[in-house]
Amino acid sequence: KLYPDAINHVPREDGLYPIHLAISSIINRTAQKRANLGAIVGIVKFLLGCDPKVKFQKIQGAVPPLACACFLEYNDTNIGAAIEVIELIYDAHPEAIEDDAMDFNEHNRHQQVQEF
Repeated sequence: KLYPDAINHVPREDGLYPIHLAISSIINRTAQKRANLGAIVGIVKFLLGCDPKVKFQKIQGAVPPLACACFLEYNDTNIGAAIEVIELIYDAHPEAIEDDAMDFNEHNRHQQVQEF
C-alpha cells in the first residue's frame, strides 16, 4: 500500500474527506495561485487511484465527490480544472450520476458543468 490511511478519514467537523477538500480547493485559490489548478487535478486523480473506496466517500453521509464537484460555483478561470476533476470522478464511478445528491433542477451552475 502506497498511500496513508488518512485518505479514508474525516479529519474535520464539516465532514470533508481529503478528496472533497481537494475538489473544493479549486474555487478557493487566489488569483496568484491559479496556475496550480493542474496540481489539484493531479491530487484528485491520485486519491481516486489510491483506494477504490474514495469514490464512494460522502460529506456527512450525503454528498459524494461527483456532486461536490458539480455543485461548486466556478468561474471562467477555474472551470477547466473543474471539468477535468468532474471527468475523473465520473470515469471512476459513472453510477454516481444517478445519486439523489445529483439533482440539478434546483441549482444554477456554470454552463460547462451543466453541459457535462
